[in-house]
Amino acid sequence: CGTGKSALIQKGLGNDASKIGCTFTSGKFDAKLRSPLSAFSDAMTNLARYITVEHEKKRKSLSGGLPIATLIRDQIQNEFDDYDVEQLRRVLPGCAELLGARRSSLFGPSSEAEGAVPHRSASSSKLDSLKRHSGKESISRVHYAIRRLLKVICSYLKGVVLFIDDL
Repeated sequence: CGTGKSALIQKGLGNDASKIGCTFTSGKFDAKLRSPLSAFSDAMTNLARYITVEHEKKRKSLSGGLPIATLIRDQIQNEFDDYDVEQLRRVLPGCAELLGARRSSLFGPSSEAEGAVPHRSASSSKLDSLKRHSGKESISRVHYAIRRLLKVICSYLKGVVLFIDDL
């Protein structure tokens, strides 16, 4: 109701998290998008932007080595199958840079709008084993992929605080 609760959380918790080396990011629910995950997607977009841009600025002043974004991207490319990466791209479009380049085309242009039914590709043996998932199974698989993504991200950062606003 405009009383400043969000600003209080961001200022209080965000500053404290930063002081101990944690990454604080937030996402705000957007009713216009009509997406139940819009606040989470916004928070993940902000986290991906921090990793690929802001964290890089800090890293350059600290030491050499590979950027954290590159390490995360490489781990995702090695550990996630094509289907899960494509589902993450659909649910978390702001994380595309962090997820890395597409390895193969899983979804035809028309199938993205029709519920993203994977089609088989001779270029990848992993894709041969994919089958269409039911609604509940597909949702569970996306949730699991998101948890795995967060686990990978958190393994490279000291700590992460996601503030989901206006649910």
